[in-house]
Amino acid sequence: MKIMHGELTMYQPLPINKLDYADPFLLLHHHGPMTFEPDNAGLPFGPHPHRGFDTVTFIYEGNVVHHDSRGHKSTIEKGGVQWMSAARGIVHSENTSRDFQDAGGAFEIIQLWVNLPSSLKMSEAKYQGIQKDEIPEIIENDGKVKVQIVSGNWNGTKGPANSKTGIIAANIYMKAGGKIELPHFANHKAILYQRAGKASLNGESIIDRQMLYFESEEKMILEAQEDAAVLLCLGASINEPMTSQGPFVMNTKSEIIEAMRDYQMGKMGVLKD
Repeated sequence: MKIMHGELTMYQPLPINKLDYADPFLLLHHHGPMTFEPDNAGLPFGPHPHRGFDTVTFIYEGNVVHHDSRGHKSTIEKGGVQWMSAARGIVHSENTSRDFQDAGGAFEIIQLWVNLPSSLKMSEAKYQGIQKDEIPEIIENDGKVKVQIVSGNWNGTKGPANSKTGIIAANIYMKAGGKIELPHFANHKAILYQRAGKASLNGESIIDRQMLYFESEEKMILEAQEDAAVLLCLGASINEPMTSQGPFVMNTKSEIIEAMRDYQMGKMGVLKD
């Protein structure tokens, strides 16, 4: 589904009509790829609250400036990742840098929302800003496959992001003819989103901007029919009741009401310059 949000072009493979969420993954928004003109207005994501889940922003082109009510402020450039665990509550804003707004340029990001179990929903909020050179890469299949490991452990290589729930997240870049076996674990689910190119999973073709959701217990082979870029995320199923209202994701409606009240009372903090 394609959505226009101000100057921003957004694709939303999750949620869609037949899939409200993909436990433990709640939402996937793909912004771009697109080009911002000079003297642009930046991103339309002014101060807003979250509670009960993690937001993960993968930056493929351009940059993202993060600012939150817990005192974190950073600019993450192309190839980096922002991992924010909203947990008990946080207010943040996301925009591009002033230089990018003045000059314009190529822009592409993906934001993923990852649910937290009830035992962690009221834990302390946390933010991690990770630049490209902090993310390890492994090369496989005689150089035809490159895997950038953002979080979790991929065959002994550990990503820098510290997920509270042990999420494995990786960007996979494949040349035509490249092939790789994906990690698989009991009681884990996986989402695979094709950003660009053409590939297949166990022989099933994946089209551009398509997301697959599947059990992570079986052997899965990803193969590129042409150069391709894929985001892969794996996580343990939470299997708990879930209810949401805008930026809040909790287990019960009364917890949602409490989140709204806490935000209005300033308990999630206030953004300060």
